[in-house]
Amino acid sequence: MKYLILLIMSTILVFGAHEKRGQRYYLKRCSSCHGTGKMWGNVATQEEWKDFLSKDVAELKSFHTKNPKVLMYLNSNDFKKEKNRMIRFLQEFASDSESIPSCNN
Repeated sequence: MKYLILLIMSTILVFGAHEKRGQRYYLKRCSSCHGTGKMWGNVATQEEWKDFLSKDVAELKSFHTKNPKVLMYLNSNDFKKEKNRMIRFLQEFASDSESIPSCNN
């Protein structure tokens, strides 16, 4: 029983760490145009965020065709490393998630 509780707590901490790191990536790379992820995250469902940021991110690139700096980032190794954590962060505040942003967050 003690090991099960330890496993559950470790899993919660790992997933929480991914969301926090995803938030840092989002704030660094996206917030100057899109604002905070807590408010922007609810424009899509959890599944839509996953689809939107998966594979070759063609749809995401199509929204940023006039911004070469963003396109360069979306084609970079940095984005490939960061996108899974960004997905988890944006899913945390997706329109179908249980998390509701508050005024003090």
